Amino acid sequence: MSRWRWRGSVALLAVCLAFFIYPLLPNNDVINSDWPAFATGARLIVSDPGHLYDFDAQKRVELEVTGGRVLVTLGIEGILPFLAPAWVALLAVPFDALGTEIGGRLWVLFGLLCLAAGLYLATRPRPPTELLPGLAAVPTALMLLNAQLDGIVALGLGAAFALWSRPYLAGLALGLTLVKPQLVLPLAAALLLASKWKVLATWAATGVALLAVTLFLNPHWVFDWLGQTRTTVQVGSREVDLPHLAVLLPATIQSAAIASLTVATIALVLAVARRRRLDLPAAAAIVIAGGVLASPHALPADLVLVALALAVWGRARWFDWLALSIGALVCALSPAPVPLVLGVLVIGWVCLRAAGLLATSTPRERAPASAR
Repeated sequence: MSRWRWRGSVALLAVCLAFFIYPLLPNNDVINSDWPAFATGARLIVSDPGHLYDFDAQKRVELEVTGGRVLVTLGIEGILPFLAPAWVALLAVPFDALGTEIGGRLWVLFGLLCLAAGLYLATRPRPPTELLPGLAAVPTALMLLNAQLDGIVALGLGAAFALWSRPYLAGLALGLTLVKPQLVLPLAAALLLASKWKVLATWAATGVALLAVTLFLNPHWVFDWLGQTRTTVQVGSREVDLPHLAVLLPATIQSAAIASLTVATIALVLAVARRRRLDLPAAAAIVIAGGVLASPHALPADLVLVALALAVWGRARWFDWLALSIGALVCALSPAPVPLVLGVLVIGWVCLRAAGLLATSTPRERAPASAR
């Protein structure tokens, strides 16, 4: 390893350590994140499960979680509601049991650990330093500050990639992605078209198991969740996904437009990935990054999966990581529709790079990738 490369790795490692230290600092305000929504879901699923997705009940409980502090940023009916699948609320229960502050900090650390593990598995058998650019990128900071679930999704995707030669285990690992299923739609379509039945079988079995548990506990949760998902798409939100273009259309056709744009984007992602069907890392990177692009609801924190895609690809250059970090920062700080335009451009850049349509002329880029 050259001196400059070694120094770069040390600097990236320092950034990663700072990310893990930050949740432990007293100035970290976990209330100013998405944690209150998850804590609200955790409390309701224990104390009032019949009203898990009732906004009035959520408002009452969330005020308890926040100690009376009121959401001042963009929300729904004055709160940051719990709109995730019911099994996410079950996952949050042990964290909330430790209290809002301690539980929230541990929730953030848990997500960071999952992301680090996902990046490690996605970059094997390359040196462990290969995970550092993805872990030290700006999207990780956004995931941390928002206390989001993308680290769990990244762990599922990274583990599935590492276990690809063992399809049943790969499908089982993909079960972790069901905490945010809207981010893996192109992957599901790709596996279906490629007839990867063994992977699909255990992935579907995991979903059925989660669904069976929630139906057993309360048969209304699934339908209530599906009914509330439409509220996640708002005109002023910092979305980075292509289907969000539908908000520019009349409200009467927005739902149909979102569905149509989602299907069209999935088809586009699969068409690009098909160019690399013999190069598993490149094809997987396109499908993973394309999952954010095709999602009906994706925010700047979800760009951490684009960082995972670059890590899976394994041939990203310094300017790829720089473009992702700058793009994620601008998306997080700019009002709509800047995040939509820039987010689509950044994700498109990564997909086209992995597809070889924006390849550089360096020997490293020209070298064929080894499929696993």
